[in-house]
Amino acid sequence: MLFDRDGTLITETGYLVDPDRLVMVPGAAEAVARLNRAGIKVALVTNQSAVGRGWLTAAGLDAIHARLAEHLARAGAHLDAIYSCFEHPTEGVGAFRRESPRRKPAPGMLLEALAHLRVAPERAWVVGDGARDLIAASRAGCSGILVLTGKGAAERAATTSALGGAPPVLTDVTEAVDWLLRNDSRND
Repeated sequence: MLFDRDGTLITETGYLVDPDRLVMVPGAAEAVARLNRAGIKVALVTNQSAVGRGWLTAAGLDAIHARLAEHLARAGAHLDAIYSCFEHPTEGVGAFRRESPRRKPAPGMLLEALAHLRVAPERAWVVGDGARDLIAASRAGCSGILVLTGKGAAERAATTSALGGAPPVLTDVTEAVDWLLRNDSRND
């Protein structure tokens, strides 16, 4: 299972550059813990152009992800891997100003995570709050779920249009995990 970060596991705040401003989406940590207990590998795949724009250092992003890990651990949850893409095609600074095959909606970062987790794309789900998350999922050969937290409600029409059909749309990560654990035979 691959998760987007902002608007999916944590609240959408724009560009998060301070670990003290990290707020979990209610129930998200507990939902990840349920996946962990079910033996399902979980990774984070997140565009983080704040690093590429020079607003945040890689060490600062590590501190934010350490804070995320603390929140997850309090619920008995963990991530098996974290993948971030720093590049932005027009706003990046220096070497970070470029197109990247890893930046969602491109599938590169997802494919790296799946290879690391040793999960075949056709057995994987991506949960995100944006069209780019689900487009990347489709391009990587994964199934996707749109959650209505973060930008999700505003992205619903764009996601359906980009994919040529409506993906599963669920309220939040808790509902997405409930649905997957009940309905997806790939988790057997």
